[in-house]
Amino acid sequence: MIYRTIAFSALLSLLSFDASAAMGLAQYRAFALEGNGPPGTCYAGPISFQELARRIDDAHNRGLITERAAYWGKAYSFYPLIDPNSGRINAICRGI
Repeated sequence: MIYRTIAFSALLSLLSFDASAAMGLAQYRAFALEGNGPPGTCYAGPISFQELARRIDDAHNRGLITERAAYWGKAYSFYPLIDPNSGRINAICRGI
């Protein structure tokens, strides 16, 4: 009986997986350090910390990144670049 319960719980977890879930810290950091965007995606120059924080907060408020990813982005100056049409993150750019 316990095995059926575990199997059912695992199946339910798989079925409830949301592919559009917020980007977690590990993925955010990997994208930031790999430079995941096409050349020219990020701005050529640095942006202010206020602008960086605004962009991170916007992504967090939209549910695109987790709170831990937002804290890491502010601490290490990496902000998400959100596509205005799709509302998805195109790249993680270096800030200040």
